[in-house]
Amino acid sequence: MRTLTDIHKLLLKEQYPNLHADSDPDIERYFEMRKAGRQADALNLYNSALRTRYPDDRERARLLGYYRSRDPRYQLMLRECLVLLADRMITRAKRIIDILVADILVLDMRDAYSVIKHAERLLSLLDPDRYEAVSFCERHARLARLLSHRGEEMERTAELLRLYVTDTLDSVQDLIKQHEERKRAQAARQYAQARNRTGFDLSHIVFSQEDVKRIRIPESITRVEDIVIAYCLKYWNHTSDPAFEKTIVLYGKKYKTRHGDIFLAIKNGRDHGWKDEEILNAVLSNVVTGYYYSISGDVYLQRTWAKYKMTIADNNTTIQGQVEEPQRAVPPPSKKTRRKKKSVANSLPSPQPRQKTGEATKKRIQQAPRIPGTNQTLVPNSIADIIRKHTGKTYTVYKDLFFKHIRPAIRTVLSTSSDKKSGLFTGKQNEAEEIVYDFLYTHYNNPYQNWGESEERNKLEELGYRIIDIEPIITRWINDNK
Repeated sequence: MRTLTDIHKLLLKEQYPNLHADSDPDIERYFEMRKAGRQADALNLYNSALRTRYPDDRERARLLGYYRSRDPRYQLMLRECLVLLADRMITRAKRIIDILVADILVLDMRDAYSVIKHAERLLSLLDPDRYEAVSFCERHARLARLLSHRGEEMERTAELLRLYVTDTLDSVQDLIKQHEERKRAQAARQYAQARNRTGFDLSHIVFSQEDVKRIRIPESITRVEDIVIAYCLKYWNHTSDPAFEKTIVLYGKKYKTRHGDIFLAIKNGRDHGWKDEEILNAVLSNVVTGYYYSISGDVYLQRTWAKYKMTIADNNTTIQGQVEEPQRAVPPPSKKTRRKKKSVANSLPSPQPRQKTGEATKKRIQQAPRIPGTNQTLVPNSIADIIRKHTGKTYTVYKDLFFKHIRPAIRTVLSTSSDKKSGLFTGKQNEAEEIVYDFLYTHYNNPYQNWGESEERNKLEELGYRIIDIEPIITRWINDNK
């Protein structure tokens, strides 16, 4: 007759804490349930616990028969069954340990790719919950030491998996940093190439003195507000001149100046019917190079522009108060321009008379533009329009500030919209973040943007992220920056 060793007792106590060498509480509960008429509960206990613990049908029947008849042989039979149970547990534990420690001795911990591949293979074999998988490995590391079976290898395996799951493995961290730096560098190169792609060598372009005179303002003008007014006076009547537009854009590209951006800000504002104060703010955002804030400067800018604009009014000029303002198809820029050094906050009301809310809304509905090629009314749906809708302001935020702080909001929405669990270091969330960021950047001023039918949304779903609407990202950004 075999007896229970110390190792047997430790294994049984860890797996079955209520089981004793001379009694099995589940057998007692089984007969109590039958006596109480709870046949269904007794049958469930028999199939789930007793048949698993005592798999041999004949031995199990004898054991239960001895208990029911109060036969003294019950305890001897129970000990023999528990020895067989402990032997099966030892055999199973050794087999699991052999699987987990495979290739651990030849694994180069400095090779990040090999480490990631090995760790992911282990996780695929274990519990979907990564931290449960770590606990499983640590438990078998203790068993390996107890059984004196490949203990050192199992400890290394458990340590590797713990460091990998908790994101503290040096080689993997270095690899992630390299990938992120490489991705940022590639994005910067692509952005620079896109901005500098002209199709010909700019150094070969020669500008005449007359061209330079039409483009530049006198250097004696130094006040920020005066510079804004000077540019507006100089370019206001040339926004419909395509030749001048090409000249000034090429001049800005060649000499790395903001003249082209300033001209396009004025042209865009006039083409889409922005208010004068909004056009002035767009120009100001290109003139200042830092953080600028001046209430008196804002008042001076509006009053001075109102005085000088009458001198350049022509047939194409829309003067507020004389001509009804058309509905915008593209939103104007923010009234607040924030940079590192200076800023402009047009907090004072415009000197121009404003229409009542009801009348303005009615006119906007009547004058809403139509989608080209259809009879449908265009409801502006650019990213800037969505921001304006949720903030309740009559202007949009400055574009650079929006994209500087939007990434945390994207990550938050992505983390709650994943259809399936994605492993660490797969890069799927980073790729999904770049897809959403590029969509927001591309369609910031596009009134026809349609996320629901976009190619970017399909790509996101292929990565396992389901974002039905783009607005939750913008509302998250608004809430985070209140």
